[in-house]
This record gives sequence, C-alpha cells and structure tokens, in this order.
Amino acid sequence: MTGLPPVRVEKALGLMPELEALDPLRALVVSLSRPDERALWSSSGPYLTLGKRGVHPDEVRRRMQQAFHRIVGHLQALYREYVDALEAQQRGDAAGVVSALLRAGRLEEGVGRFTQAQAWYDVALQVGQALQDRRPEVECLRALGHASLALGKNADGARHFQRALALAEAEFDQAGATAACEGLGDAALAQGQWAGAQAWYSRGLRLAEAAGDGSRAGRLERQLGVLARKQGDLAAAGDFLRRARERFESAGSADETARVLNEQGQLDAQLGRHGPAAAAYREALAWSQRATRDPGLELSVRLNLAQLDLEAGRLLEAEAELRRAEQVAIADNAMRRLVQVYTLMGRLRGVQADETGFVFFEQAIELAKALDRSLATEAQVYLAYGLFRSRLGQQDEARAYLERAREIFDSLGEAVGRERVEAELRALSA
Repeated sequence: MTGLPPVRVEKALGLMPELEALDPLRALVVSLSRPDERALWSSSGPYLTLGKRGVHPDEVRRRMQQAFHRIVGHLQALYREYVDALEAQQRGDAAGVVSALLRAGRLEEGVGRFTQAQAWYDVALQVGQALQDRRPEVECLRALGHASLALGKNADGARHFQRALALAEAEFDQAGATAACEGLGDAALAQGQWAGAQAWYSRGLRLAEAAGDGSRAGRLERQLGVLARKQGDLAAAGDFLRRARERFESAGSADETARVLNEQGQLDAQLGRHGPAAAAYREALAWSQRATRDPGLELSVRLNLAQLDLEAGRLLEAEAELRRAEQVAIADNAMRRLVQVYTLMGRLRGVQADETGFVFFEQAIELAKALDRSLATEAQVYLAYGLFRSRLGQQDEARAYLERAREIFDSLGEAVGRERVEAELRALSA
C-alpha cells in the first residue's frame, strides 16, 4: 500500500465510462473494495454502503493480471466454440453447428451476459430452422426462452416456449415438450398468471413422470409448491415440496435439495412457524455448500433468513445476516442481490424508526439504475422506499415513491406489483 487513503468506490466508479468492455474491471474494483476501519467504528458505521467503501489502486493493479486471465479464458472458450461450429459447417453437420453455437451462448449465460447469449442463440436458431430434425430448433427456442425470462422479457419467453412445445409435440419429442411446459409455467408465474402456471407445470409433471424423468419432475413439483404457496394453498404447497425433496435427496442433488429447502423455509415462515423456517434455511445453506458454488443460491437463502429475522423482531440477527449477504454479493459482483440487501437494510431501519435508513434505499436505487434489465428491481425498491417513508409519517414522500413504482410496474405489465402498490396508495389515502 502507498500509505495514501483508499479511493471511495463511488468516486472510483465515477471515473469509469459505462462501456461493456470495462464490465470486468468494474467488477474487480467492486470486489476489492473494503469498508474503512475508521468509518466502521464511527457513528456512520451502521450506514455504510458499497459507495462508501474504499479501494486501493495498487491492489487493483496487482489483481488486474488475474482479471485478464479470466477474460482471455472466457474469450478463448467462446472462440473455440465458434471454430467448432465452423468445422461442423465444413463437414455439412448442421446439428453440430447448432450444438456449438448453443454452448457458446451458455458460456455467456454462465457469466451473466444474457443479451450476448441471446445473440448466439439467435444464430443457432437460424441454422436449426433449416434442419429436417426439429429437435435442435426446439433446443434453440428453449434457450432463447430462458434468456428472455432472465432479461425480464416474459412475453417473449412465453412465445419461444410455445413454439418449442408445438414443434416438440409434432416430433413426438417428449423431453422437449416437458421442458417447454416447464418454461411456459415459469413465464406465466413471472407474469402473475397463476392459472396458466398451474396448467403448464401440471402438464409438464405428467409428461416427466410418464418418461421417468425424476429430476425434471422434482423441479416441477418444487415450482408447483411455490405456486400453491403464492395462491395460499399451504397444505398443497407442503405436499409438493416434500415430494420434490424426496426425489432430490435420493438422487444426491445438493443444489436442488437446497432450493427446495429454501422454498420450505418460505412456506414455514408464511405459516408463522419461525423455528422450522430458520432450520430449513440453515439446512439449505448446508446443502448449498456441498454443491458447485452458486452465490445466487446462497444469497437467496441468506436474504430469506434475514427477512425471517426481521419479521420476528430479531433485528440484530437480521442485520448480521444482511451484512454477511452484502459481503458475498460484493465479492461476487452480484449487484442485483446487493440491491435486495440494501432494500432490506432500509426496511430494517424503518422498523427501528431510524430516518437515516434512507441511505440504503438511495444506494439501492443507484445500483438498480446502473444494472441492465433492472426496471422490475427498481420498482420493488421504490415500493419499499414508499413504505419506509410512510412508516416515518412522511406521507407526501411516500406517495411520490409509490406512484413511481406504479408507473414502472405499468410499463412492464406487472399486474401483481401494480396491485400491491395500488393497495398501499389506497391505505395512504384512507
């Protein structure tokens, strides 16, 4: 270290243009940031956010070589898939071309570059459409459907899955049809269309069971459990989650077992069973450690655990869990999850009637605006911010934030979010 004070992250990022080529550097700066020790123990310590952390330029310089290595490795893998596609083209193996292009897209998805993945899938689809065997085309459409859902383009995703289902059924491709039903269920669930989601998941489950596909059947049962919980049918939710867990545990699938336990925790919390909910979340974390590391899964569980502590009035435990989640999100550049961390931190301050909690909402909004495909996330922050202001008796500010949330939900066609905001606005006017 030079002996000079670190540069604040907000200043460091302010020097960086919003260019895609700089995304890995931006992630490196964020991951290397540390809270200032003096600030930690000062009166501002409880309100520290990412922007107020510090980063040392010499540490960034030292770690750049590792970043270059990862970037070059990713590009090499992409280029290899392209050359594989080229060689398959030379052999006249169109199905091989599609497979290589799909692998390239999945590499991009693996690092969260869904728009770029979609571009590879589009090219793969063009090749697949010329084949007599329609299964590669079905696979391309499913890949496009999942990428669309990840980008928040739920209607586009549903359209891709619908086309995939029609082709799979025409080709008697049962596995493709089952996967398309799952995708259609996910699209309906994302849009708040409960009846549609129920129909698609149930149909997919029948197909999976008929084909003896236990892994997909387990995922569909888990999703049916999620749906039943959202609809208030908690007994049915418990049955679906129990069956899913039995399938995954017997198969030794650690990540899927963790996901089911995460859902079980939410179900127990909705039933007011805080002890079993906390136990389910702890077990989910344990299972997630046995699987290939998935920061997104770990963060989902930690956020649910913090929310449980918050609702139970265990405010110190909630804050400790949120700070652990913050550290994981920053280290892995999981900015969307970090937005959720700061939104929950703001809610926690609201419960404490601490007006200074506004700093967490402001940081969450700033991060959400900097993210691609983040409008729905931004709307959720505005909704929580409005409720925070309302709790503090600041009705005009509350109404302004809620109306901004409603405006965004309207633009996205998010009926569930809009209805929630409308209910809060009516409560404000009462």
